[in-house]
Amino acid sequence: MKKNILVVFTLFIMAVSGVYSFACTTAVISGKATPDGRPLLYKNRDTPSLHSRLIYSDKGKYTFIGMVNPNDIENKQVLNGHNSAGFAIMNSDSYNINSVELKEDDRQDGEIMRLALETCATLKDFENLLNSLPKPLKLSSNFGVIDANGGAAYYETGINGFVKFDANNPQTAPFGYIIRTNYSFSGDVSKGKGYSRYLQAQELIYNGSLSNSLTPKYFMQNISRSLVHGLTKTDLNQYKETYAAFRDFIPRYYTASSVIFQGVKPGESPSLTTAWTVLGSTLGSVTIPIWINGKKSFPKILTADSKQNTPMDQWATQIKNKLFPIERGEGNDYIQVPLLLSVTPQLISIENSIFDKSSEILTQWYEKGKPNEQALQEFYSWIDSYVTLEYKNRFLNN
Repeated sequence: MKKNILVVFTLFIMAVSGVYSFACTTAVISGKATPDGRPLLYKNRDTPSLHSRLIYSDKGKYTFIGMVNPNDIENKQVLNGHNSAGFAIMNSDSYNINSVELKEDDRQDGEIMRLALETCATLKDFENLLNSLPKPLKLSSNFGVIDANGGAAYYETGINGFVKFDANNPQTAPFGYIIRTNYSFSGDVSKGKGYSRYLQAQELIYNGSLSNSLTPKYFMQNISRSLVHGLTKTDLNQYKETYAAFRDFIPRYYTASSVIFQGVKPGESPSLTTAWTVLGSTLGSVTIPIWINGKKSFPKILTADSKQNTPMDQWATQIKNKLFPIERGEGNDYIQVPLLLSVTPQLISIENSIFDKSSEILTQWYEKGKPNEQALQEFYSWIDSYVTLEYKNRFLNN
């Protein structure tokens, strides 16, 4: 009993003292655990960059769509993405896997993910890639990967190599999913970061599993926008004051994007792999699906301009700035709750229309075995018109 109290107290001190400022919440879900049998790969991305943008690349063996920081002009560090073989990858930083913590500038995570997207089609390809790299590696990551063969796994990767955790292995993942924040299960259990976020993600994903609800929509609306703190159980939906301390919830001030890759069943075309993408703060942006396509295009509102700015990201930032209006001191630790509770249902309302229309399109594509290029471009045009109008009417003119 005393030991349990000590653990909880330690986690509380870590949370309130800001030991982990920049981090991610991630999950790998086997097709065995989803309603439609397709695997999922989830990342809620927290970063001091505060912004993200999308890129298209055909410079490798496989074409891929990836996410990068706006200031990464040469697109060297890919933060997550999927390719034309149906291979998808993301990571979360791990702070307990190496005996000495790597400096952020020394890490190779983004370079490795770009290389993987260019060259890998399967989990085995990725394992071969990691094994082929010269050691010691400049890595301290939990890499999450899915492929078009139904593969779904984490690779906890440090300077000396990796440990694989297979979401299809019932001994490793009895419910068909694995969660990681910012510590590795193969690392030093006395270290690491992101424990309170792990607790909340674990509860939400377990509940979704019980009700057979582990879908992209569930992840984006129930997890990326969760307003319950994993450790203290503070529920902002029930909060009565104007401002609340907003530290170590799954969505954070530093959340710059969220994505859930929906893979394909074995035998389906890899071109049906869908990247359900929230570009910008999850507290101000909405989920938009994107696919690899012949025109190498995104919706215009997800396309960066010459200054590397993306409309959706900028709109989300405008909303976030209103949610965190205190500019002095530690102002970004405090959120304006009444406004948050007003904005969130509006985002979900916009998003529900997107999910409904996307479902109709995907049902047709699954039946035909591949996406229809004309229908895809028409959908992107609808996204641009619909979301732009909704944001202007609801948020941007206020």
